[in-house]
Amino acid sequence: MRERIEGNGFGRAQVRVAPEDPRPLPQTGRGTTKVAIGIRDLGFHQEVQDFIGRDSRFELVGAAVDADRLVSVLSERGPDAAVLCPTLARELRHPSLQGTGRSLVVVAEEMTVPVLREAIEAGAAAVFSWPEERDELARSLSRMRAKASTDDAKRGTVIAVHAARGGAGATFVATHLAAATAARGLRTVLVDLDVALSDLSAALGIPPDGRLRTALDLVPVMDELSPEHLEDALYRHDRGFAALLASADPEAATEVRPGLYRGAIALLAADHDVVVVHLPRALDGVARAGVELADRMVMVTTLDLFSLYGAKRTMAVLARDVPRDRWWVVLNKPTRSGVTAGDVERVLGVAARARIRFDARVARAQERGELLPERSGGVGRDLRKLAAMLVGSAIPPSRMERRA
Repeated sequence: MRERIEGNGFGRAQVRVAPEDPRPLPQTGRGTTKVAIGIRDLGFHQEVQDFIGRDSRFELVGAAVDADRLVSVLSERGPDAAVLCPTLARELRHPSLQGTGRSLVVVAEEMTVPVLREAIEAGAAAVFSWPEERDELARSLSRMRAKASTDDAKRGTVIAVHAARGGAGATFVATHLAAATAARGLRTVLVDLDVALSDLSAALGIPPDGRLRTALDLVPVMDELSPEHLEDALYRHDRGFAALLASADPEAATEVRPGLYRGAIALLAADHDVVVVHLPRALDGVARAGVELADRMVMVTTLDLFSLYGAKRTMAVLARDVPRDRWWVVLNKPTRSGVTAGDVERVLGVAARARIRFDARVARAQERGELLPERSGGVGRDLRKLAAMLVGSAIPPSRMERRA
């Protein structure tokens, strides 16, 4: 049975060039997926290389039997995927040897718990047993080029919304950003990555037994996920945006892996102007899938020490993935407090970009599972202003052509 491990891909580091692997690559035509191979054992290396080289779907762009050369191949030749043995996957984790690449896949002649653990820690997208699962390996590699093309194409803006602490207002902000961008005429979709609590459904007034389609319905087709599958799984809100909901069953929701969400967000961004991603408080693998693809990271915080501490820790944890200029700090319900906006900027190193005022109507609307009226003043105006700043006035040319 295949063990699939979701991961985050490669990190970033300086490249140290080692001598070329003397073993020649098979002559192949230009395939669909550019593949690099990094396997220490020469016999195992040649088996995998010959198998991939004979498949017209793949183009072998480099091979390595040591970590130094592998980093060079990944950085210089830009493969869509790298097929690694557990040994080189482990060595690639060292900070001085980490490279850049699209997707990492581990192949192992013997499947053990340590091998699976190494694959997870290396950030592998999947791990396969060789040679028993080589056909599944090939199918997985063939899909990675399509994903890479989706990533590279012009796409909508992905906005991830995270709360500095529980109750700070991430769910409120995410739902109203989706409504506000949809009201601007932008094709918008809201994605709930809070698989444990699925708070987004409650905020939209969807009862737990609503029996609507959710991300869980995509699990059977996750290996061939398509825009059509996603379209069928989306919930349509009467304010003009769609939503990919989390399952109401937290135990079943664990079946929805980070890779599925990563692919879903990428496909949705290719067909929408705006994708608003609702992040859970816990930065698990599913949450990081949203973080990886986000163009804007909205940190919703209140003016209190607990929120400030939570925001600082989150930004520190995500420092390698989210540069400071991608953070949008939003002050929600600012009241008289010993903590000021100046304190926020000093501690976080980022000035607050927006304020959302306190409004008693918000709590009443949330109790009913409703959004604020489209043209509401006060806090509604603050949210519409935030939405305008986040998405700007430009609409990708492809979207303009579609509307025309």
